[in-house]
Amino acid sequence: MVAGGIVVVSTVQLLRRWTTFDQLVTAVNTCVLPAGTSLVNLTDGCVCLTVQAETLSALTTLWNLYQDGTLERRLYNFFVTDEIKECAGGETVEVNVSIEEEEYDKACRELINEARGNSILLASHLNSQKKLDLFWLK
Repeated sequence: MVAGGIVVVSTVQLLRRWTTFDQLVTAVNTCVLPAGTSLVNLTDGCVCLTVQAETLSALTTLWNLYQDGTLERRLYNFFVTDEIKECAGGETVEVNVSIEEEEYDKACRELINEARGNSILLASHLNSQKKLDLFWLK
């Protein structure tokens, strides 16, 4: 769909290269994300990937890749295929990645507390706080 020069690509279009969601997850984890992080969810609309970091080091690596533009380039190279470019009808395809610093800070605190042995107190919040949403693909 083209709207005012912006091409919106659906999740279905992105998933065409893989037979199953698990295949996509494995491919993203292997080809895009740093070690110690994993794709845990993909939602439609403006495509949103939810990534979970297992360690503070992995989270810091993900944040650094985001800040220096490497994560955005990896996602572009991974998802923007010739088919997607054809859907754009010659228009430039952009991938825009956004990780909120507040979410990053929360995830850092949770991982630090977990490393200190406070995981019992934080168990109900741990899963949501260690996950970061990446919003992208215009």
